[in-house]
Amino acid sequence: MKDNQNESELLKAKVVDINNHVIDLICIDYKLLSKVIHQATFLFVIEQQTFRIFCHKRSQQKQYQPGTLSTCFTGIVLESEDYRQCAKRKLIQETGLDLELTFLNSFYFESKKNKIWGQIFYTFYDGQIINFIQNPKEVEEIELMSYKEIVIREQNGEIFTPESIQALHFLNKRVLRQ
Repeated sequence: MKDNQNESELLKAKVVDINNHVIDLICIDYKLLSKVIHQATFLFVIEQQTFRIFCHKRSQQKQYQPGTLSTCFTGIVLESEDYRQCAKRKLIQETGLDLELTFLNSFYFESKKNKIWGQIFYTFYDGQIINFIQNPKEVEEIELMSYKEIVIREQNGEIFTPESIQALHFLNKRVLRQ
């Protein structure tokens, strides 16, 4: 975990105002990021035939919400990239896949733990999930779930990252329509 933290301290995230205008840069440290609005991407990988979503369990080594389920792959937008570049980087980094991304929409999310201007992207993939996890420091396991299954599991007490749930509802309204 120490190596992860040292690496993160070298990377800078964009701090934005309530209108999503960049106003500063900050080291990627959860304690610092939780106090400011920053940019992040939300990338859904969807199985084309069934419209099930490649959900994952976040690594126990993550600073933010370790071991929690997420409906999508997320990433903090770095100073040298835009939202699409960040989404592409996270797709390759966390899954090893290099696929075309479709932009869905932007949204603002705020909780006691996080303030984010996010952009949602999605892609379709019908391959196997064997050897799908490229970086165990990011992702512990992958599981295919339908929108309805995610909603039921969350209602039954399974913990998903709240911002990934909000992004999922946007995805459902425009793409999944379940």
